[in-house]
Amino acid sequence: MSQESSAKRQRNIIFILLALVAALAYFALNQTNQVNDLEEEKAALITQLEDYKRDLAAQVSANDSLNAYIAQETARLNALIEKVERVNAASASQIKSLRGEVFSLRKKIARLTEQVDSVNQAYAALVVEKDSLVDDLKEEVGKNEVLTETNTQLNAEVDKASKLQLSSIEASAYRVNNKGVEKATASAGKSNRIKACMTIAKNLVAKKGEYTLYLRINTPDGRVLAADGKDRTMVVNGETILYSASQVVQFNGEPTGCCIVFNVRTDLAPGSYSLDVYSANEKIGEARLMLN
Repeated sequence: MSQESSAKRQRNIIFILLALVAALAYFALNQTNQVNDLEEEKAALITQLEDYKRDLAAQVSANDSLNAYIAQETARLNALIEKVERVNAASASQIKSLRGEVFSLRKKIARLTEQVDSVNQAYAALVVEKDSLVDDLKEEVGKNEVLTETNTQLNAEVDKASKLQLSSIEASAYRVNNKGVEKATASAGKSNRIKACMTIAKNLVAKKGEYTLYLRINTPDGRVLAADGKDRTMVVNGETILYSASQVVQFNGEPTGCCIVFNVRTDLAPGSYSLDVYSANEKIGEARLMLN
């Protein structure tokens, strides 16, 4: 009876031990499966984060502020990837927390992508508008340059047209007697007066009023017969030169005749004399006088 009881206790112990081994084996298998599942989820999170990072790198914006934000979010993704790699795969709570962070980042990246697309579209539209404005500006600048050139030419033509011009000029030498009577002569030794008589051409563009005409007489040996007194120079093309005589003329736009007289104080040499007439510091006519 005692042997049967002992055998029965042994069978019960063996049964309990087998049950315990089976329970331990089940628990170990279940834990292994959980670890494997968590490892797979950890790897999936890392892969997902790497995909997000590539998506961010592709979002190049025309806006410097958005580009800085993209760089900042990319740095956050790198930090999160490192955090996932360091986590203990057996910690389900940590994996769950990281899963929430990844989900939050996914929504933020989606919003950022929409913003970048919107900014790039707006920038593209601005580039098109800028190019159009640049073309319009170039066209207007070209028109303005043409107008400026035309105005310059017109101003030059008006300025030229407004100046006096001689339609005729004649130079003569005279012998003036004591009574002031003139007698034309071609003799250098007898000449004591040289006169340039001219007609100012009709000009309705020129300003009406007083004009001073200057006569410059050049001798055959290259000298200038200068006027008496201190005030006997004029400026032509920036150069101060002597003149021989001057005459104030009233001009009303119609043909106007006048003469400029130079009374000779020295003996004249025979030869060819050139007589130049100036107005407003520009030569407007010339004539030749031959004396024997």
